[in-house]
Amino acid sequence: MRNSPWSAVLSATIACLAGSVVALAADVPVPATKLPAVVATDLKAIADQCTEVGGTPRTSDAVKRADLNGDGREDFVLDTGSVNCDGAASIYGDREKWVGVYAGDGKGGATSAFVGSVYGVSIEGAGPAARLWLTVSGSECGKKPAKDFASENFCDRSILWNPATKKFDYAPVATARMIE
Repeated sequence: MRNSPWSAVLSATIACLAGSVVALAADVPVPATKLPAVVATDLKAIADQCTEVGGTPRTSDAVKRADLNGDGREDFVLDTGSVNCDGAASIYGDREKWVGVYAGDGKGGATSAFVGSVYGVSIEGAGPAARLWLTVSGSECGKKPAKDFASENFCDRSILWNPATKKFDYAPVATARMIE
């Protein structure tokens, strides 16, 4: 069989199957560490919304990790806008999305420290210099609400840690970056 015409076909088939297995394995997320229970519970609730309408939730990009409060511990950002619901694409809408930020305790737990509705989420920097920027609109940007969505003002606004309340809140509006 070594020199038969079938050996080339068999080799190609095996190579194709091996590539498919690797591609399938690449689509299965492997978390860096286990999520704190509160984050996992909230993520499951978001995924369940998709499942309830017959969709397949893809949550591998939904949780971002960074030390956002400068305490040397990993904090968690749960971004509904990063959840894809295959088969029910508009389940989470096409406008603002829910975001939750959780302060990690360094022992595998976390507490909810910020909740908001945003148009986008991005983390700049790493380590204690990491900063979360949220895309928001209207009054969150220091502007009056627009008469319609097409006329709305958008900006990126960071959140800051308040050690007294152990919560995050928006940084002063003067630090917002307007989106042109």
